[in-house]
Amino acid sequence: MSMNTCPAELLALIVERVPTDQGLRSLRAVDKTFCALATPLAFRRAYVTNSLPSAQGLRALMECHELAKTVETIIFRWGDTSGDMEDAPTKRATYVALIAVFAQLHRFPGLMHVELNMFPGMPDPLVVGDTGHLEEYPSESSFVESTVLKALLRGAGLPRLKSLTMANLMPFPFAHYESREFADLLSSVEHLHISFHGEDSVRGSRGREMWNSLWHEVVPIHFLGPTQMRLTSLTLMSDQPVGRVPRIDLSGLFFPVLRHLELGGITFDHHRRIEDFIVRHGKTLATLVLDSCPMHMPNNNDGPLWSWCDVCDRFAENLEGLVDVQFHVREGWGLDNRKRTGEVRLFYHSGDTSYGGERGKETRAHEAADRPAIDRLLEKVRKRREKEPARIQPISELGAIPVVLGTPDRTSEAFVVPIHWV
Repeated sequence: MSMNTCPAELLALIVERVPTDQGLRSLRAVDKTFCALATPLAFRRAYVTNSLPSAQGLRALMECHELAKTVETIIFRWGDTSGDMEDAPTKRATYVALIAVFAQLHRFPGLMHVELNMFPGMPDPLVVGDTGHLEEYPSESSFVESTVLKALLRGAGLPRLKSLTMANLMPFPFAHYESREFADLLSSVEHLHISFHGEDSVRGSRGREMWNSLWHEVVPIHFLGPTQMRLTSLTLMSDQPVGRVPRIDLSGLFFPVLRHLELGGITFDHHRRIEDFIVRHGKTLATLVLDSCPMHMPNNNDGPLWSWCDVCDRFAENLEGLVDVQFHVREGWGLDNRKRTGEVRLFYHSGDTSYGGERGKETRAHEAADRPAIDRLLEKVRKRREKEPARIQPISELGAIPVVLGTPDRTSEAFVVPIHWV
């Protein structure tokens, strides 16, 4: 049977099984039939980086209505363009192109998912003066982050997003987070992923104050507050332990349909604020992931005021819908270093803040006493999962966005639209 006589249904099955976006785009060049079948799938995900050719490529895609209407996901990934950005005209043209795209996302009528992955390495710090404003011109990575977010928020008629990732953000309470536009952007989101760099990224006479304000006010009020009615999946991560100092108070938040929760670098303590927040969602929560979340322990020899044993027993009793629980510890620091030790481990930390040291150092004696409670929780969840397999839903189906890695894989390379495709 030749391709010319092959039934259209069979050709459609072939197209649906092409595993990569690049493969689908190449398939469009075979003939008119494959072009018609592959086009609705080939541009579902559009990638863009902080480079001029990439930004111009996405703009070309945006200006072709037949292709733009098939785009469902736009993924921004940071790329190393330091050489290009040394040229002032190129730098300006790149900013203009990024603004043109992110201020006009309404021209992608089918857009449902936006993923913004900013600089994942150690950024140059923002220096905050006595007035609360930046004293020095921000670094390239900070300026690109601000440019993309401001353009996104000033765009008119943005489609209502289903999922939003804002990864590797600078830990500064920018004014645009308090805007009505930001609240409107979040109001339809069902799957939210947020991660911030550590306190070392904000310095100056009021740097600590800005860092505290971000976690104490901006994150719970302006990032999480507008999403309460619709959110089903939440990932909240910090590269430096937070929760005690700065304090995170989630007591005023409730997400009635929350099913997946992942916390990274969030500190638990005897005040139980984070613990209470989790238990409050016990009837709906199906998946819980604690990634490098320490339990605070006073800096003395008296041991912890509250233990992981207490927390796990409480989770076992109150998280009645839980079918998947994961406890991880990362080996390295930096949002571009996501390597985990492979241990199922909950650890302690005897300070208010920490960055760069070994996680859980010298706390294994306390951890040993928690092991039976951890095992009881894991076993209870395992039995429930076997008894109620229908409750199990892969994280990918929940809409959670994979955490950005330092080096993009081959499917996330900058996409430039060849002129003959448009």
